[in-house]
Amino acid sequence: MNKKTFLSQFPTFRKLWEEYLENIKPIPHGWTVMSDYCLDNAEKNDCIAFTICPIFAQPEQMGHFLDKKLPSDIKHIKKFPENTIKFIRDCKIFFSIVFLFPTKQKLADIQYLKTDIAALAESIMITDESRKRLKLFSQSLKKKCLNEKVLKNLSLISFLFGRIVEFLTIKHFTEWINWFPDRDDVMSIGNGIILDMSNIHLNNAIAGRANCPEIHIGGENPDLKEFIFDPFVRYPDILTGFFSSVSIWKKIKPKEKHVQLWKEAIAGNKRIAVFIMYPDKICCIPCTNSNAAETSLV
Repeated sequence: MNKKTFLSQFPTFRKLWEEYLENIKPIPHGWTVMSDYCLDNAEKNDCIAFTICPIFAQPEQMGHFLDKKLPSDIKHIKKFPENTIKFIRDCKIFFSIVFLFPTKQKLADIQYLKTDIAALAESIMITDESRKRLKLFSQSLKKKCLNEKVLKNLSLISFLFGRIVEFLTIKHFTEWINWFPDRDDVMSIGNGIILDMSNIHLNNAIAGRANCPEIHIGGENPDLKEFIFDPFVRYPDILTGFFSSVSIWKKIKPKEKHVQLWKEAIAGNKRIAVFIMYPDKICCIPCTNSNAAETSLV
């Protein structure tokens, strides 16, 4: 079987991933993926973070554990608690992939999205229910009142999530994915069309090489109107908070908490792979060389 994937073409990523696997054996057949992003803020860097770990048998208990380890809202703290720093630095079951976009506006074109949605709706590899939802969504794209930023982000996030699941599936014969994304318009638009798009991106990437895993997405409790999986989003939220708020392409003076996070938890962390996505090339860099990374990231 051809085992090439979008992520496996990057030697730096492969090396970091193989080292990560040594700490979590036996390799699971199911994975948890948590995600957060900071996009379209003129004063910050565009970035998306995905944090991966073996699937939890009891998500509620893991949620309580994360609730204790990670602050509920890092925007309002001046300094990270020591237990949070230690958790980010030392917890070996989490592996994070951060995507940075120097010129995001050139990566997502609304016309391409409209064409893709129309084509995906005709795919023979989707269910009738998905086809119906995609066709309805395709019709809605003809309206002039659409939020184009949300649509472009929908396209970008679903593509990247699909490529992460492609890697986990081809590399480890994954059977089950629990996805806990941050909740916002990208997740709710088209009645949750992002899950359909992610599944189709995944099917197209795998191209019959393996059975696609079941993907389940955590959202709000419809009865309580509460996002019960909020603790799962906090890990990638801390990473997007850092990478969006330090000097990379924009002259941003990092706050004290970001300097602290860099020096005490991110620099030298072998469980964080950073992808820089240009319109014409992609590169992957580690955070393991603190001196080199500090020059380019902070």
